[in-house]
Amino acid sequence: MQNKKRSPFTAIVLAIIIGVLVIALLNGVVRPVQVVVARVPISPGTLLTKDLVELRTIPAGGKPADALTKVEDADGKMVAVGRASGDLIVQSVLGEIAGAGLPAELPEGNIAMAIHVDLASGVAGLLRAGQTVTVIGMVSPDLIKENPNTVLPAAIPEFSSPALTPNAPMLPTPEPTATPTPAPPSAPLARLAITGLKVLMVPQPFRYEEVPAGASEEQLFASARTSAASQDGSVIVVQVPTTAVEVTPGFKVDPPTLLAALDQYGLIHLALEPVNGVSLDVSDAVTLNMGELYEEMNEYRKKE
Repeated sequence: MQNKKRSPFTAIVLAIIIGVLVIALLNGVVRPVQVVVARVPISPGTLLTKDLVELRTIPAGGKPADALTKVEDADGKMVAVGRASGDLIVQSVLGEIAGAGLPAELPEGNIAMAIHVDLASGVAGLLRAGQTVTVIGMVSPDLIKENPNTVLPAAIPEFSSPALTPNAPMLPTPEPTATPTPAPPSAPLARLAITGLKVLMVPQPFRYEEVPAGASEEQLFASARTSAASQDGSVIVVQVPTTAVEVTPGFKVDPPTLLAALDQYGLIHLALEPVNGVSLDVSDAVTLNMGELYEEMNEYRKKE
């Protein structure tokens, strides 16, 4: 019995079909397309120009749905989120729509807030987006004296002695009492308030920058302008959780309200945290009373 010879036609047809399918698949995924990318690092709030972006070819499968494909589409648009060199310019990082920029970057249960800083309280302008900071809050009793109607929960009553008249009954002589223990002196207080706040935005004029040797006149002018802005102070934007935190043992407050109150009525000092953050229990934080510190140091001086 002789074996029938198979026609090579069937194998050729199958090979052609498989080849066409592979080419079609690769054409949809690997097919090169042009997208707009950052040519240089771009800070948040920067208005894009044609000199800051360029076209780059990538596989079609790696192109985001909202990626810009023309340099003209990026010209004049504001970047709400910083871009590194080579990063794609997409609609979600442009400040043109409500869901763009910072709102799109905020996790659930967090909000963005701006707080005032200067060179001392803002770590000399070394802060950058993505870092975390610890907030040290400071309040002074002078605040209550200067703003009694806005700070105290109720109006301060007026105390006065009753007028003496000939017919007024004499009040009994009060019994002598022991001298109470002196209360802690009324003085400014400072305490670690919140840890782990993420920095979202630092204005370019506030950032610390070294001027390279042999810098051009334009670079020197930009550096002088930055130094002047730093001395005048600035604001930075931080990511703040809305869940209440324990400021002192048993006393809770929501971080946005605490930051707003300290920014308006007290002082805020920021401390830059290490990459792994800071682990601090509220019971480990100690409130500093400047009056007690003065008395302690003065008493120690007398003993020397």
